[in-house]
Amino acid sequence: MSRTRGSSCFGKIVGSVALLCLAAGIAAAQSTYQVTYYSNPLGASLDSTFHIVNPGTQVTEVDSNGKPLNGDLCADIYVYNNDEQVVECCGCRLTPDSERTLSLNTDLLANPINPKEVTTDGVIKIVSTRPNSSNQCDPTGDTGPTRLALEVQAWATHIQTNANNPETEEEFASAHLSPFELQYDQRLCSAIRTSGSRKGICTCGYGD
Repeated sequence: MSRTRGSSCFGKIVGSVALLCLAAGIAAAQSTYQVTYYSNPLGASLDSTFHIVNPGTQVTEVDSNGKPLNGDLCADIYVYNNDEQVVECCGCRLTPDSERTLSLNTDLLANPINPKEVTTDGVIKIVSTRPNSSNQCDPTGDTGPTRLALEVQAWATHIQTNANNPETEEEFASAHLSPFELQYDQRLCSAIRTSGSRKGICTCGYGD
């Protein structure tokens, strides 16, 4: 939206107009997810690392010492190979202002639904939600309503294949999340969960 004198959000904002602009901004943020790629997994001594942070934006209540009483977020993680197949998925809980560190080799690709589907490159998606009605982080969306939230923030390291296998780091990119994409992620993850084999369920690394 252009920041001109005629703009409702950047001009003289008062009363209900301000509330409408704020609601629109929140809705836009809630329709995004975080995405990056992975490369060269399961090397003998090389590994990629992923850092996920709950920035505390969902906190609305604190105790007398200023400690948050709410604001937990779920990082619903979907790991795709380069053939558009989900190989692992999981939901990781983060308390406000906390950080989780995950390994590509030991957390995100160590337990694939089918080892033959693990490729040398792929995609990692993180959808940020609030805990569901059962107070759980559920990437399938089946045990309660999925509650999209202002997103967690995430960074990733990547192992490159050129000389000496250098490691690079970048922030996950934000992408538009359509209801159909979310439903697709959840259904593929649900199929993994209902297989009964415990395969295809990733782990949440360390941190809180």
